[in-house]
Parts: sequence; structure tokens; C-alpha cells
Amino acid sequence: MKIQAAAIQMPCDILDLPTNLQRADELIRTARDAGSELVVLPELFNTGYSLCPDFGPCSETAEGPTLSYLRQRSRRWKMAIAAGFVERAGRHLFDSLAFCTPDGEMQIYRKRNLVFWERFRFHPGRAPLVMSTPFGRVGFGVCADMIYRRVWDDYRGRIDLAVVAAAWPDFANRDTGRRHWLLGHIGPLSTAIPEKVALDLGIPVIFANQCGETQTTIPVLRTTISDRFAGQSSICDGRHGSPVRADRELSVLVAPITLHSKRGLKSWSSMSPLASAGSCCGSEHS
Repeated sequence: MKIQAAAIQMPCDILDLPTNLQRADELIRTARDAGSELVVLPELFNTGYSLCPDFGPCSETAEGPTLSYLRQRSRRWKMAIAAGFVERAGRHLFDSLAFCTPDGEMQIYRKRNLVFWERFRFHPGRAPLVMSTPFGRVGFGVCADMIYRRVWDDYRGRIDLAVVAAAWPDFANRDTGRRHWLLGHIGPLSTAIPEKVALDLGIPVIFANQCGETQTTIPVLRTTISDRFAGQSSICDGRHGSPVRADRELSVLVAPITLHSKRGLKSWSSMSPLASAGSCCGSEHS
């Protein structure tokens, strides 16, 4: 079966939820108007991604404004929406990815492979997540998760589609474009890995990255790069054609994907208290 999918590549203002939600809403509308049935937003799209912020005040449970908004939009516009946010569970914060469906279901994946400063802000997730949907079984990753072969080995043969949200930096000076002497080779991986995963597993991969300016700090090296996000969001249709990619600017990338749904394992627990939360209350957005 074929469905129309969208990867939203957007800049995100640090800890400015109203601005980021308004920007995302306009981009989701664009994806809807293009016929998209599934939309993927970047990692931490509502808070932005940076070293310094205290994410605590912007963290959310099931009743938070971001998750309420995503579920309302999903139900009203009859589209599945995946989006990154800061999840709060007890004393811990997680770099999480919510997946909302039009029937009101929402499940949460927690980033398992934290890098650099993230280890001082977030608690790592412990489990993969496979979610059963009308168009097939969906597996999830957040940014650096996609580097690790074990992540994809967990999903091999168990999913029909992979969704990855990211705030992947370019590791290059945003003014000159000159790549960092040690880490400059990492930026281009955001272009290469989704396609390799799609070909290896034989499934579509939707990769949604942030764009715009950022700073990347490498604590061990005591260095900070005036960086930019790599952009290069992509929709890779497995073995059915060449990937469709964005450049480095704001973009709503829309393309068809081909899913071959198979019988088998339907779902795994995400280890999240939000995993099977019901529909949020509140008025619908227009």
C-alpha cells in the first residue's frame, strides 16, 4: 500500500513554545493540504535544542500543551503525527518522541543513545517501540539512535516503517561552512544513514531534522562550534526509488511511501507511563 508522508524541517526558538507550536501548525497545515497521512516533526521541535536551557519548566506529561495540541490536530485532520518533546516522568526528563493517531491513541518512544551534554539533562530510554497502525508497524528513533546497528537490529523484520526525529548538527562553522577538524565527518551522516537503513531493512524511513543556527559544545575537547543544524531531512522509500531530500532551509518535504504490512509482533512497551494514555481533553483547534 502507498501513503503520502511528510517530513517537516523547521528552525525552533529555544524554550519558546507558543512560537514553535504556531510555526509547526502552519507547516502541518501545508502537509495536510498536500494530502499527507503521516507527518514527522523534528526532535524537541517545541522547545528547540541547545546545551544551556533548563528544560524542566517546558517538560510535559500527557496533559501538557504540546501533547494535547498534537492529539487534537491528529484527530481533527485525520493524520498520524510524530514529534519530539521533553517528557517528564517523576524526577526524570526524557528526550522523547510522541506518535499520535487519528483514533486518539498515543505512544511514546524515549531516546536511548544520549550524546555529549544530553547525559546531564536527560535520562536514557531503555526499550525500542513498535506501534501497530492501520498502515503497518512503525519503529522509532531519535537522532543519534540511528547511528547504532543494535537499534536497527532490534527492529529488523518487526517493522514496516521507521520514523526518526532529529536535531542533528552539521559540525561546521555556520558562517564559513568549514567543517570541524575532528567531528566534521559526522554532519553528512544525517544524509547517508536514513537511506542505508531503508535499503538494509527494505522499508521506508522518514527522517525529520531541525534547521537553522545552533552551537555545538564538545565537553571533553572543551570546544564550542558556532554551528548550524544539518537539515537534509529525507523520505526514503526503501527499495522502491531514490530518496527525496530537503536542503538546509525550512521545508515541508512530501512524498509517497510504499508499505508492505506483514503479520507478526504488533507492539512493544515503550516503558513510558504515557504509552497508552487516552485522548486529552480540551477544545479542538480550528
